[in-house]
Amino acid sequence: MPEQEVLKEQKLTLLSKADLPQAAADFLSFIEEKKVILFEGEMAAGKTTFIKAICEALGVEEPVSSPTFALVNEYEGANQELIYHLTFTG
Repeated sequence: MPEQEVLKEQKLTLLSKADLPQAAADFLSFIEEKKVILFEGEMAAGKTTFIKAICEALGVEEPVSSPTFALVNEYEGANQELIYHLTFTG
């Protein structure tokens, strides 16, 4: 019988943008080796701001921006791992 995946939940509370680097590090530790993560929220909710902090924690040196008009942005982390930042509208 196949193992069922255990869903985990973690709450991150940020009081200011200064908390973003630690929140990004905590998030990356929480997701471990997972490769596909969905961020869902209204426009201007802060998804790209948080993804910028995650990319920074992963060593991305190029500018990180919202893929709203490009549909997908690709970044390379310090360990040459590719990061894809996509947007969907519904």
